[in-house]
Amino acid sequence: MNRAVDQLRYIEKYQSWDGSLEVKASVDLFNTEIYLLTTFIDTTHALTTEDLNTIHYVKKHFHEIYTIFLESLLEWQSYGIAYEIYDEQNHSFETIYPKEIEDIHSYVGFPILQILHDHAKDGHSYYSLNFNKNCRISIEHGFTALFHKKELIDLSPSDIDSVISGLQYIEHDCSQWEKGFWRLKPKLENSHYNEPEVIRNRWISGLFD
Repeated sequence: MNRAVDQLRYIEKYQSWDGSLEVKASVDLFNTEIYLLTTFIDTTHALTTEDLNTIHYVKKHFHEIYTIFLESLLEWQSYGIAYEIYDEQNHSFETIYPKEIEDIHSYVGFPILQILHDHAKDGHSYYSLNFNKNCRISIEHGFTALFHKKELIDLSPSDIDSVISGLQYIEHDCSQWEKGFWRLKPKLENSHYNEPEVIRNRWISGLFD
């Protein structure tokens, strides 16, 4: 197989694709028009057409994708989500109330792109922006945003494996996943997870109220 795509390389030792992509970014947020986005694909196989389509898509639209992520974190506050950051000096948590995307950008750290080789729809693989390095919002597992093209599927203070597992519990077929599950989650009581079909119908139908 071709072991190099753009600035990604297949690393035999780790049995995965690692490297970076040059993506179009916001100068206001990243102080550069071209940002070197760390990228990871966990597969031992050649990249699929869907993977490659997603690579090219993210390279072109990263600025819009990242802005959607930040705007969604701000919106999430209206659903009762509160953000805390860890104060290393006082060894305590402090609640923050970000109002602008620049505010939240300063807390999430550096994004890592993970293309999900085994999950695709309509010619594009799903992918996640993972925030582990210097992420102050969730110090244990970082923060994850799951996307398909420009559609934000889910937000979670957990790793991507947990995100995928949670979505598959409700709808196993990833081709059925729709945007906006992150809007529904804060409105679900824990007991509702005993009714995955009810949640699925609300999610797929866009009934988030």
